Amino acid sequence: PSEDEGSRERSREGRRRRKHSRRDRDDSRDRERRRRRNRSRSRSRDRRKDRERDRDRRRDRDRRDRDRDRDRDRDRDRDRRRRRDDRDRDRECEEDPAEETAEQREAREKKEKEDRERRARRMKKHWKWFKKTEEELSEKKKYKEHGDLEEKQKAASLTHQEIKPHSNSEMIEITLNDRLGKKVRVKCNQDDTVGDIKLLAAAQLGTKPEKIRIQKWYTIYKDHIRLGDYEIHDNMNLELYYN
Repeated sequence: PSEDEGSRERSREGRRRRKHSRRDRDDSRDRERRRRRNRSRSRSRDRRKDRERDRDRRRDRDRRDRDRDRDRDRDRDRDRRRRRDDRDRDRECEEDPAEETAEQREAREKKEKEDRERRARRMKKHWKWFKKTEEELSEKKKYKEHGDLEEKQKAASLTHQEIKPHSNSEMIEITLNDRLGKKVRVKCNQDDTVGDIKLLAAAQLGTKPEKIRIQKWYTIYKDHIRLGDYEIHDNMNLELYYN
């Protein structure tokens, strides 16, 4: 009897487990269906919002186009009426010069004279300004060229002893190469700074020291640091770049 009761209990437990598993599958299936339905609804809602937004944009664009066309037509009609009135007035004056009174003729001549004088003053003022501007530009150009020439001559006359008169260490020679293939050889010593090297190189290139920079690979040399600190030795090649 105990075995029969145990088998019945196991069968009831199995039926209960299968029932719960079917219920879980049904619940999961229902959840999946609701999720799909909600997702389709959200997609349709988004599509509806996109359609409404596009419709509003088209309506606003059409309204702007209509307003612009209406303003353009109104301006064109106004200009056309103004030109027609001016043309009719000129035609009347040309066709009927005898009907023009003395006061009208005097006013017309006075207006024409004022217009001629105003145009003459404007042209004279413009010519004076143009001539003055041209002279100032030529003077500035001559002054700039003269200043650059003096600076280049002064820089080219510099030597190492003028820059470093008390340098007693061993002299070395380094080569600076720019991207265009130009080589600049500079004689210096280990106690010189990078700024001194830039000054000597600028003297040979005819430019200002602050317009160039010296570096090796990705290391940009600072002006206040000595060559010995950078371990720059004799016959070393460095890179020269223009700022």
